[in-house]
Amino acid sequence: MEKHPEEFKLTKEDIQKTEQKIAEFDLSREQYVLSVIPQKLESLIQTNLNDFIVELINDVSRLYNIIMSLQDLDDDLKRRILYALDYFVDKDDEIPDEIPDLGYLDDLVIVRYIVDQIMKDNSELFQA
Repeated sequence: MEKHPEEFKLTKEDIQKTEQKIAEFDLSREQYVLSVIPQKLESLIQTNLNDFIVELINDVSRLYNIIMSLQDLDDDLKRRILYALDYFVDKDDEIPDEIPDLGYLDDLVIVRYIVDQIMKDNSELFQA
């Protein structure tokens, strides 16, 4: 039986590790991360698009649009968004991106975790 992406969640231990990495994220990486997002999204669009890849593209695009359009985000929110985007652009993360069908699953779980956190606390950011 095939699992759907929404069935993959971070464990409590993974959440603790992720929150620690977010807290330690270097905001000076912002320009680099933002500069590579469009190209990474474009290359992903050229792949075999399944439901979870489409969801990942949508979530990354939302986060990218928030950070590009709102210059006055507080550092915590900015750090969360940039951490998720940086995780997405890192091709050698927990599951390397080049692994067919699975390489972006970890990216989706991390990005979705951040989107869910932001929507819970700042849903107005997703109002279009």
